[in-house]
Order: sequence, then structure tokens, then C-alpha cells
Amino acid sequence: MQQLVSIIIPTYNGADKISVAVDSVLNQTYDNLEIIVVDDNGKGTENQLCTQQAMKKYEDNNKVKYLVHEVNINGAAARNTGIRASKGEFLGFLDDDDLFLPDKTQKEVELFNSLPNDYGLVYGSFIEHMTKNYSRIVEADNTDNFLYRFLCNEVIACSSTVMIRRKVLDSVVEWDESFKRHQDLEFFARVANEYKVSCIKDVCIEKFKLDRNMPKGKTYEEYRLHYLQKMAPIISQFTPKQQKHLYNVHWTDIGKCYLKEKDIKTALKWAKKTSNPVKTLFVFAKDGLNYFRRNH
Repeated sequence: MQQLVSIIIPTYNGADKISVAVDSVLNQTYDNLEIIVVDDNGKGTENQLCTQQAMKKYEDNNKVKYLVHEVNINGAAARNTGIRASKGEFLGFLDDDDLFLPDKTQKEVELFNSLPNDYGLVYGSFIEHMTKNYSRIVEADNTDNFLYRFLCNEVIACSSTVMIRRKVLDSVVEWDESFKRHQDLEFFARVANEYKVSCIKDVCIEKFKLDRNMPKGKTYEEYRLHYLQKMAPIISQFTPKQQKHLYNVHWTDIGKCYLKEKDIKTALKWAKKTSNPVKTLFVFAKDGLNYFRRNH
């Protein structure tokens, strides 16, 4: 008999998208699934009532559960609510503005069943629609030093591509609810710090990069620094040279965010924090040129 897989879908301000996400799970080639939609809009709000209306089409589907937070908390809390309500041997996560390709679950369960029990997380490649005119494929990388490269943003395991074994939760604390952003990166890093990671090379989801997902300037800086502070115990395991490179990556990302806001002074401040400011300025220039090409 197929193992039960629980797919947790947190939703906030996504009433116009949620049914597409749910349908993409119901259309999986893998049959033994439960879908837990956690509405984080806040009970009785306009967005919650719209989401509730969109979910009515699944009222008679015993594979779909719809849970509502009394008040808005955040995406990490919504995922934890879904985890606590789930029963699956494996857990998957789907953002309300993404969608699964039909064989995503089947391939990841098959991969897990081919691996020893010390593998706690698998993920796959995905196609990301960056703008109306530009999409890219982000390839999964089955590397031995996954954790370090993941922390350096060299490999990307976005939340909708990931599946974990339930037993991971016996030793890894649930999603950290202090996070408003990067909660997926923080959780997956903690899993990868204790368990091995593998991947499927196939594209398994479609991801849509929306303006609502992009914090600006100072907010982005605060979110990234909070993430790095939480990651500090794990980062400290690496060599001084590796740590320097890792922080350079994140200082550069913060600077690029300010650059997109045309806040040149603050962008330069973050470039100067890196160990090679001149190199960082070249990265800024290259990234800015690519951004211009994608949007014009």
C-alpha cells in the first residue's frame, strides 16, 4: 500500500490562486494524499471569506482539509498548524501561488524509498516565472556539501519542491514562527544539519515570482539579518574562510536589494562590508544589467 503523503498549503491573500494550487495536488499521479490548506488571513476578514468561498468546491472531497487561523500570524505558523493536523509518513509543502507538476509526489516518494533512513529531505528542480516575458529553470544539485552550498544560495530548495520524512520532526523543531521571511531556508538548513539530502533532477513545480513576495530595502535587510543570526550556530561549524564567503554572499544580496530601490548610498555601505568591495560592485553592475534586460 502507498505511504500517506500530507501536502500542507499555507495561504494568505491568495483566494484567486488557491484552487489552482489544490487542483495541482489532486491531479498528482500519486494517489494516497491528504491536502491541508491553512488559511492565515484571520477569521472573518475579507480575504478569509473569499478564500473560504474558493474552498467550497472541495467540501465533499475527503482528501482536502481547510483550517482557519483566528488571526493572521505568519507562514511559518500556518505550516506548523498543517504539520500538527497531518498524518502522512511524508510531508510536502506548497505555496498558494505555486503548483505541482503531475508526477512530483510520485518521484519524490520513490526516491525516498530507494534511500537509507538517514536521508531526511528530498527536493527537485523547478521552473520559475520571473516576469511576464522571462522564466528560468532552477536545477536541483545532488551535492555532498549541500548544507554549505545551500547557505551560500548556490543550490536552491524552495519550499514547494521539498518533501521530508515525518521522523525528521522527532529531532528537528518545527518551523520557527519568529520568521516573516526565510522561514523555509532556516527550517531546511536545520534539517540538512542533521540528515542527508537528495534530489530529483526533473522539474517538479512551477513557481511564480510575485511582487507581494518581495520586501523592500530596510525590511529585506532586517529579514536577512534575522535569518543569519538564527543560522549562526550552524555557520560557526565551517572554516573561517568558508564563513567569510558565506557572509559576503548575504551582504551582497542585501546591497543588491537597496540598489533596486535606487538607494546607492546604502548599497555601497553593504558592498564595503564584504571582503572584496570592488568585486561586489562588479556583481551589482552585472545583476543590474540582467534585471534591466528581463524587464525591458
